[in-house]
Amino acid sequence: MLTVKNLNKSFGENKVLQGIDLQVNKGEVVAVIGPSGSGKTTMLRCISFLEKADEGELDFVCSEGEPDERKETYDMHHASSHEIRQLRSHMGFVFQSFNLFRNKTAIGNVTEGLTVGRRMDKALARKKAEECLARVGLSERADYYPDELSGGQQQRVAIARALALEPDIILLDEPTSALDPELTGEVLDTILKLAKEGTTMLVVTHEMGFAREAADRIIFIEGGVVVEEGTPEQIFDSPKEERTREFLSGMTR
Repeated sequence: MLTVKNLNKSFGENKVLQGIDLQVNKGEVVAVIGPSGSGKTTMLRCISFLEKADEGELDFVCSEGEPDERKETYDMHHASSHEIRQLRSHMGFVFQSFNLFRNKTAIGNVTEGLTVGRRMDKALARKKAEECLARVGLSERADYYPDELSGGQQQRVAIARALALEPDIILLDEPTSALDPELTGEVLDTILKLAKEGTTMLVVTHEMGFAREAADRIIFIEGGVVVEEGTPEQIFDSPKEERTREFLSGMTR
């Protein structure tokens, strides 16, 4: 579904991403792990064109249209605004810090992208939003404002907002990093439920237990390069690279 080739990104003299290659298949959950500052968030932002890559190619196969029309190739440095809008219509993005509209209720946050971005009828948008809030366990909080919700509930609203657009893939950037430890579990449980439903996801996470349980594949990144990738069993139980072993050892102390 999603293939990235030779992704490079620098900020001034700082080379953040250096020739990243990755692939996410339909129905697959890929977890990206690595130390802080390794380029994980920048990689997601480049894939969604929130940051312009210096170099790279992105192949994307959407679920709609004729088979020979579903695959599109994007130059990650020179993609046009039209191409970026086209790609984003098939992607959902869940941010670290929720990014909810503070003056809208939970259901208002979910319907906004449907009525404004997709021009959907308001009644139909509300029905869709109610369904997505139910999927993340927040039916009873539909009319609550963000300030009336816990951090975990706000993040679940953000996930519902992404789901409402029926994307082919959801990108999640450290979805629990802004939460208190006691609220982390409810968000991880929600994402795990989506994974079991076959939702295609690319997740940057520091939650090793979640990565082991939810992911089909793990990618370990350090210094802007892919050090190692494999199944959770391969990465956690018998990593090939010494640096992977060191990182995981430090995470479990």
